[in-house]
Amino acid sequence: MEVSTDGIVLKARPYGERDMILTLLTPEHGRITVLARSVGKNKKQSVLYAQNFVFSHFVLFKGKGMYVVNSADVHEAFYGLRQDLSRLALAQYFVDVAAKSGAETDAAALCSLLLNSLYLLSSTDLDERLIKLVYETKYCIIEGVFPEVTCARCGKQPAKWSFRDGFCCEECGNGYPITQGMISALRHISQNEGKKAYLFSMNDDSVHYLSKLLSDYVSFVTDTDFLSLEYYRSLRITL
Repeated sequence: MEVSTDGIVLKARPYGERDMILTLLTPEHGRITVLARSVGKNKKQSVLYAQNFVFSHFVLFKGKGMYVVNSADVHEAFYGLRQDLSRLALAQYFVDVAAKSGAETDAAALCSLLLNSLYLLSSTDLDERLIKLVYETKYCIIEGVFPEVTCARCGKQPAKWSFRDGFCCEECGNGYPITQGMISALRHISQNEGKKAYLFSMNDDSVHYLSKLLSDYVSFVTDTDFLSLEYYRSLRITL
């Protein structure tokens, strides 16, 4: 049986001497594993489709085991990522987070979020820190794990964030302090779609603090310490 689908490569690893195992994020089928045979040996087909971040249209054959790639036509390779080590590391973090999506995830929404974020990282000069804030917030919304940005107990304006209990006001609970500017940014991200979600501004201290909170929250809800995130942070310090 043949299956035709678009897909983003989240992970590529060698399998034997010539083959590759690809983890794809697809709008229709979610996260799937496919076998790419004799990568680089077929002169009629580029090997580009089998690299991380590359977005292609795949024709797959579904056999008794995993899908097998019949053909792949590259839509977008995001070449700009290869020209900036910090943005490349952040892109790797994005795909690592996407690889933790659940079975019930809205795969089309996650694909759109990942593609938008990779495009903005690769092809624009938009502050990568703001792209990161949007990606992490939207990812949690898509996964159904981002709390309402109001006090979970009384509905007032929140001033703290507990990863276990949600947002809360000064009187109703404990958590990490969060400013009204950060609350406004999170509401802006939550309420807007597409490129508009990325168009906001914050001072450097707030961006740094909220970025750390969101990364910690993503690690909390996925129960994962992302090595790609640690590498990205090390580059931000040294570059």
